[in-house]
Amino acid sequence: MTRKDLESRIKQRVHDQFSPVAGDYVSSVTHAQGADLNRLLNLAEPEGHERVLDVATGGGHTALAFAPHVHSVVASDLTMEMLQAARQHITAQGVSNVAFCQSPAEVLPFASNHFDLVTCRVAAHHFANARAFTCEAARVLRPGGMLIISDHIGLEDAALDAFMDLFERWRDPSHVRAYSVAEWSMFLDAAGLTLEHSEDYRWEPYEFAEWAARQRMPVAEQAALEQWLLAAPERFRSFFEITEQDGRVVSLRGTFGILVGRKPGVAR
Repeated sequence: MTRKDLESRIKQRVHDQFSPVAGDYVSSVTHAQGADLNRLLNLAEPEGHERVLDVATGGGHTALAFAPHVHSVVASDLTMEMLQAARQHITAQGVSNVAFCQSPAEVLPFASNHFDLVTCRVAAHHFANARAFTCEAARVLRPGGMLIISDHIGLEDAALDAFMDLFERWRDPSHVRAYSVAEWSMFLDAAGLTLEHSEDYRWEPYEFAEWAARQRMPVAEQAALEQWLLAAPERFRSFFEITEQDGRVVSLRGTFGILVGRKPGVAR
């Protein structure tokens, strides 16, 4: 299978996985009210003139958070159903400076040097080619512009990293990979961006039943994943904070982080 065929298959898997659950992501409290939204705003320090591109907008929560503080936002997503759900959610809030565009993250249909800020929140682990996305983000940014990514972050411990990728992919087959800070640093460098800042971010624990239901896991698969988590060695259970009650998984936690890449030059 060629790289192009593989990427096409990944994109189709993302479309098939998220199209039926678009509304669930709009209404997800975790996605709508995550404290990282305020952190992204604090890191961006918008002054009101910025043109923002929110890549893989999902339920539109990042676009909605930035809209009152900037000139305009373009919310893009691979999946039309997600865009439609995001549009309905955002326009219902009376927000009028957000436009919507269906687009893969790896081929952005925008002019070079157009945006002051590109955001991508809890989505890059689904991308068919995260390196290509980073290059495209760099291309559409103006000199001095900023790329802010909030996402699953891979671990330097190979066993822990593989364990997390497995439970994420088991629950959501469109999960590709959680990249480490070192990997993101290489992507940014190859795209001509400088890693200006990185930090760990402590996302809320996954409430197991709700987390599995949001991706509409088949009952048998959910039960199999639950038993696998319960049988994990203690160091995995401890690191990912797998909690149980009466022989059932109550919650677990993934690892997340925020990264800021800067395009060389003087911001306008």
